[in-house]
Amino acid sequence: MRILVVQNSRTAPIGLVGDALTDNGATLVTIAANEGEAIPDKDGYAGLVVLGGPQDAWDDKKGPHFGRVMETIRDFTDADRPVMGICLGAQLAARAYGAKVYRHTTPELGIHRVSLTDGAQDDPLLGGFGPDLNLAQWHYDTFEFPDDAVPLAYSEACDRQAFRLGRATYAFQFHPEATGDILRGWASRIREEARESNAEMLHGLEDSIATHLPVAERFTRAMTRRWLDLAR
Repeated sequence: MRILVVQNSRTAPIGLVGDALTDNGATLVTIAANEGEAIPDKDGYAGLVVLGGPQDAWDDKKGPHFGRVMETIRDFTDADRPVMGICLGAQLAARAYGAKVYRHTTPELGIHRVSLTDGAQDDPLLGGFGPDLNLAQWHYDTFEFPDDAVPLAYSEACDRQAFRLGRATYAFQFHPEATGDILRGWASRIREEARESNAEMLHGLEDSIATHLPVAERFTRAMTRRWLDLAR
């Protein structure tokens, strides 16, 4: 079973989600869309994962490939093939269906509590994991929910953490794919002025990684296995 992976930055790889997919028999085809690689048609692919990146989902000048990414999200959704949008990918999924994406009032960096909604309790992916999870976050923007979206999660800083459209199109503002090394890489790349202004969020990152990522990894592997089952 082949899964199409749209990568928006080499700094934001598929990480734990990719490990879970391949461990459960999937073959990944990764397209570096931000580097000009063409995104193929949906034919021959059982599902789509759209990853994160440092771009703003509302800025097509920095993301000239965004239009094609959103078209691909709609194509897979229309074909009832599962989609997983992560961070930037989630924002593009929202935008693909007419919802606004914009700069949030506060960034979420590090590992933070995510609460599941009542609608998540019987969701095929998130049911049984609640009420709260501690998951990786790394975003400055947020989105509105598209029409007919089912809200699935929220956090103290950001009300819109996850939604589902239709049977199997999922958007996650949080980062289920993030490993400790991925998080450390993001922290090391923050400009010094941003690091200073967000010092409180980054303080204790290593302790959070040690405390929370093992549980977060178990969540990611179980959730991704369920997502892959939607494609079978």
